[in-house]
Amino acid sequence: MFPTNRVRSTIAASLSAIFLFMSISCTPLRTDTVLSPAGTTTKIIMVRHAERDDGLDPPLNEEGIIRAEALAAVLENEGVTGLYYPELIRNRETADPIAAISGATRREFNALEIADTKALANTFVEEVLRDHAGGVVVWIGNTGPSIEGVQSGNLQEIYARLGGMGDPPIKYSSFYTIVLHDDMAPTITEGTYGGVSSLD
Repeated sequence: MFPTNRVRSTIAASLSAIFLFMSISCTPLRTDTVLSPAGTTTKIIMVRHAERDDGLDPPLNEEGIIRAEALAAVLENEGVTGLYYPELIRNRETADPIAAISGATRREFNALEIADTKALANTFVEEVLRDHAGGVVVWIGNTGPSIEGVQSGNLQEIYARLGGMGDPPIKYSSFYTIVLHDDMAPTITEGTYGGVSSLD
């Protein structure tokens, strides 16, 4: 069943509002060193959502379902305490297998919260340090939308907020581990999981 013209118009208007918000309301990205609260070490794992087909908000395809389950298997013994991701079907379905084995709390960011990716990055880091100090948090992110010279996707902005240099974790197979210390800059380990993606 295809959306009606009215539904299409509502979707288009919503997207236009989000892009307008993004272009006029981009918050500066904080650049201070991110430290875990005293006496704690906090781990943030960053991945892209698993593979999906084209569309406005598509579910995972067969390859993506396999990758999401592979991600859960990799994280099974990590002690994940929090799952953070945009309120999109592909991100939620990537998180589902992890939630099923970990019992981690979920935090979904809605469309307005994810529109300004620099503000999102600042908020994400603040919430992790407040609610998961000493824990293990997974960010399941996206590469866009981007506005050249204004902001990048949430994966790029969060990676930059955490002090990341070089290539951010934007491939479907990317698996970056950022350890926040209480007395020094974060340490970042770049890795992969689940094999090469047909979309990378």
